[in-house]
Amino acid sequence: MEREPPRLPRKIGPEESESLSALSPGHDVDRPEVWRAGIVFASPHSGSTYPQAFRDRSALSAAQLRRNEDMFIDRLFGSCVGAGAPLISARFPRCYVDVNRAPTELPQNWSVAPIKETVRAQAGLGVVPTHIGERTPIYRRLPSRADAHARLRALYDPYHRDLAGLLREAQIEFGHALLVDCHSMPGFAPMGSRRPDIILGDRFGRSCHPQTLSMFRQLFQAERLSVAVNYPYAGGFVTEHYGRPEMGVEVVQIEVNRDLYLNPVTLAPKRGYDRLAETLSRIIAQVVEARRPTAIDTLAAQ
Repeated sequence: MEREPPRLPRKIGPEESESLSALSPGHDVDRPEVWRAGIVFASPHSGSTYPQAFRDRSALSAAQLRRNEDMFIDRLFGSCVGAGAPLISARFPRCYVDVNRAPTELPQNWSVAPIKETVRAQAGLGVVPTHIGERTPIYRRLPSRADAHARLRALYDPYHRDLAGLLREAQIEFGHALLVDCHSMPGFAPMGSRRPDIILGDRFGRSCHPQTLSMFRQLFQAERLSVAVNYPYAGGFVTEHYGRPEMGVEVVQIEVNRDLYLNPVTLAPKRGYDRLAETLSRIIAQVVEARRPTAIDTLAAQ
């Protein structure tokens, strides 16, 4: 016998309302005193505010909920503001809303209109995740469809509205825009081998010009960091959606190996943190300097 579809609540529940209140505002935009180059830095997965109502709804510990968090990435790249480029960073955690997913990546029963579910949405790894990894459910009681869409309206949409606005500002002011989307990755692959220090993603050459990717690669290698490109991280929704080099908007995704700076047991910075922060500060300053209009004009004339 075919079961009737569940009746979905028209209004969000009190738990959701409490969580959204605790997460307002959902993100921060730190602007430099002087914007020196058409660059925007973003940290979409470093949000570390876990509302109590959300934690009560989950069966997972705080440490388990933080598994996919890009811990301290907003701080590690925060020197960009002093160097002359803005930083947008999410306050909400990735396991609550993932702004590096398309807004349509929802299970069928949460969608407003019929959609073809993506593999990630089917696995609970969509824009409103229900799982961490492929086998760990987040919730004792799943959010309703109304709850899921309230998260998109309150957190996802404003984040992307401000990110798109920053890129438009950069284009108007400097004639071009470069988004540096900053992430972290587990230090070791599932089979146990250590990942490179840095993985750069450009959607296999589609999200930025080759010389832009080459600049980042050379700067990291000059600091004696090992670098790989596009494997296993080529860039997610943000890289694919915003990267339009032919229209003057480039995107480079940077994945930083957490083994460089994070204790995986205590989830606290370890000895290499300060050294990495200084290294990234030097690289960021060089990127901003290289992308300043006078520097680009000089290169074009050569």
